[in-house]
Amino acid sequence: MEIKEFDPMHRWFDLCHRNNVDVRAATQMCQQLIDSYNDSQRHYHTMSHIHECLNLLDTFSLKQNERDTVEYAVWFHDIIYDPASDSNEKQSATIAKTWLTKHGIKTTDDVVTLILQTAHYDKDPPIGHIESILHDLDLHVLGSPAHKYLDYATKIRNEYQHLDNDAFFAGRRKFLQSLLSREGIYATTGFQELFEEQAIRNIKTELSNIEKF
Repeated sequence: MEIKEFDPMHRWFDLCHRNNVDVRAATQMCQQLIDSYNDSQRHYHTMSHIHECLNLLDTFSLKQNERDTVEYAVWFHDIIYDPASDSNEKQSATIAKTWLTKHGIKTTDDVVTLILQTAHYDKDPPIGHIESILHDLDLHVLGSPAHKYLDYATKIRNEYQHLDNDAFFAGRRKFLQSLLSREGIYATTGFQELFEEQAIRNIKTELSNIEKF
């Protein structure tokens, strides 16, 4: 799918403006988001990931409040990303809740719920409408062309440099196998039709490659 040429930070300010967030507060959080997603330890979970999620979000028909809820969740869901931690989602949700509550965002609780669900991709896909959308946006790369998927897998390995091959591939194998054991990779009809078969092929190929180590 073609990636639109737009500045994702413009999207952030448009989102905040629609929700009556003070421009100074929006600017401060904008810088925090940039600093987080540009952290040197990140290779896949960068601003490019946010850009692609926002681009794909535009393909869904949503009410404005639903769109804004998902968009805030996209922005905040990986603001904390430490591959050695098991509490990234909780920490990200806490930052989102604190900031969104302070600035009067009425759907704060929904945003927090969306962020927390990203910790459970080893479970079956969610059934809620906006929950399904964020789930599929976050996992869209699984259904990418083979060369892009390989680049993604390489970047994930680079983010886990603190683990040796045995430890990394054991965890990676478990995660990929959990995806294949679910009722489906994707939760929305559109993603199922467009990306499901390719995602399964990519995952099986990566699992096969892992067995070579």
